[in-house]
Amino acid sequence: MNSENWKKSMQKHLPSKIAKFVVFICRSFYDFSIFLITLTGYIPLHFIRQFLYRNIFKVKIAKKTVIYWRCRFFKPSRVYIGHHTIIGNDAFLDGRGGLFIGSNVNISGEVRIFTAEHDINSPTFAGVVNPVHIHDWAYLATRAMILPGVTIGEGAVIAAGAVVTKNVDPWTVVGGVPAKFIKERPVVKYTLNTNKKMLFQ
Repeated sequence: MNSENWKKSMQKHLPSKIAKFVVFICRSFYDFSIFLITLTGYIPLHFIRQFLYRNIFKVKIAKKTVIYWRCRFFKPSRVYIGHHTIIGNDAFLDGRGGLFIGSNVNISGEVRIFTAEHDINSPTFAGVVNPVHIHDWAYLATRAMILPGVTIGEGAVIAAGAVVTKNVDPWTVVGGVPAKFIKERPVVKYTLNTNKKMLFQ
């Protein structure tokens, strides 16, 4: 290949190579930030974790909220958590599509909340995102799973191990796979006590 052809070839491919490099750098930075926020979840002191979540990873956390250890995040800057809310140990909070958690919400250990999934009907298996909204006084029991696009109504209860694929009405209890209505819950509005917490978790 002579020098003229080589120059033309470089001019043709350089923009795509630069674009790929920029994408690689951005993706690497994002992946590393996810690694760091995962490590943060292992720090055994609440005030240090909260400081890092708020100021380094930009999780929007209101006052008097507790996030217990080993919580994992995707896109933490798009996770919003209200006042007096408790996030249990080993929870997974996916902010890719936007995750909005209200006040006085109790999310138990090992709960999984997803805001992104794949379209199985897409010829490219495309990814799709949809926000999840969890309103005040909701209670998500251990190992419940919330799928993208779901709204959990005020005061709703999700039973342990339930898989929620559709919106849940306020002040109702649902359970099962997929989650279905079980009964109504009385309207009880309280403030969760987040001052007492397990110190090293």
